[in-house]
Amino acid sequence: MKQQDGASPAKMFIGGLSRQTSMGTFKEYFGKYGEIIDAVIMKDRHTQKPRGFGFITYSDPAIVDRVIEDNHVIDGKQVEIKRTIPKGAAPLKDFKTKKIFVGGLPTALTDGEFKDFFSKFGKVVEHEIICDHSTNRSRGFGFIVFDAEKTVDELLAKKGNKIDLNGTQVSLRWCFLNFCEPSFVQHTLVISTGLQLLG
Repeated sequence: MKQQDGASPAKMFIGGLSRQTSMGTFKEYFGKYGEIIDAVIMKDRHTQKPRGFGFITYSDPAIVDRVIEDNHVIDGKQVEIKRTIPKGAAPLKDFKTKKIFVGGLPTALTDGEFKDFFSKFGKVVEHEIICDHSTNRSRGFGFIVFDAEKTVDELLAKKGNKIDLNGTQVSLRWCFLNFCEPSFVQHTLVISTGLQLLG
């Protein structure tokens, strides 16, 4: 299938893919929802190994609506689905997400402390502090995924964009791609695709 450039209401981002997921499995799984006109699993340009995310474009945007309503597990891993929209386009008013970006983290903060702090606001199902690949030191930001969109709404409504974490003011943001990385994809995805993602 020919890879489509740019964003479309019929195109969606799939994050958190198992490195073992083949293109055949990928297309077969999402093909049950409707006609696919494009499918791609992104690979590292040097190693050619899967990077853990990809894109599907359907023939009809309404198919994406149905896909987003469901939870998806492929090869034993729950994956995250987000609709792509042109970069710079206004997000939908009813945008919902279970994930937040947390910036300005103390470099000494541990994964356990990070999770424990946000567990006070709701059930944390996934968390990660992003580290430098060469030094393994914290890069000062991370991500929290709660089990419900309502938790994110209530947290940001109550605390705003700043919260005190063990004496340090950290920033909180809804997880749009231009602010953060769905399923921990590198920021270069924004540059290389020119896309924003909505869940």
